[in-house]
Amino acid sequence: MRKAYEKEAQKINAPRPTELNFVWEDTYWADITQPEKQIMRNKAGVIGPMRRFAIGSIGDLIAYTKLSYPENKYEMIQKRFKDTLTKLGQRACENGDTEASLTVIAHSLGTVISSDGIYDICNNKSSPGITVDRFISMGSPIALYGLRYGLDNFMQPIHPKMWINFWYPQDPIAFPLKSLNQAYSEAVTEDICLSPHGGGNPVNSLIRGLAARLPRGSVSCHSWYFSDKRVIKRIAESLIQP
Repeated sequence: MRKAYEKEAQKINAPRPTELNFVWEDTYWADITQPEKQIMRNKAGVIGPMRRFAIGSIGDLIAYTKLSYPENKYEMIQKRFKDTLTKLGQRACENGDTEASLTVIAHSLGTVISSDGIYDICNNKSSPGITVDRFISMGSPIALYGLRYGLDNFMQPIHPKMWINFWYPQDPIAFPLKSLNQAYSEAVTEDICLSPHGGGNPVNSLIRGLAARLPRGSVSCHSWYFSDKRVIKRIAESLIQP
């Protein structure tokens, strides 16, 4: 990402980022849901990529639910996210920034987790020295949560300055967001539909194009965003924009 940023900055003669003004933190939460998923795999004797994908992805969607009793995985996961933002806020203060610009890059259920976390922070006015300027969602199932509340009631998205949503039509977890309703149409800056053909070298593009035609390919394409050069380039461009 840093290399892509520097390349795009060079095109418009923008300054290169230093170690102090380009700070990155990961939020890792999978270990909260992983142990019970592994137990379930063993008990059910799960075989095949589709069933593994169902437990891995759909299992996380189900596990990430607010409960009134332990173990409340929703609260545990949200604490991880907010701890990460606190770290970034502290590093910003150490660097002399009173209100640093934050870009959140999230994938799959991570888009739901970070959206929930950002919503809570903005509503409670508890931002730890950072301002959420950009939200990048990849392979997002946020649209599915409209079914829980009813699409007509699903009207309170977060409102960063820029929200770019990437999705492959072959990805069974990913959905466009602007078409959900008027609220999401206004909140989301771009829905970018990605073709499997492209985003890498010609050989990889061909392999992805062929894989996308197969049932198993729809599983593998859920992770293609990380290596898709179109995604990386567009994120780098967004970082340069004020």
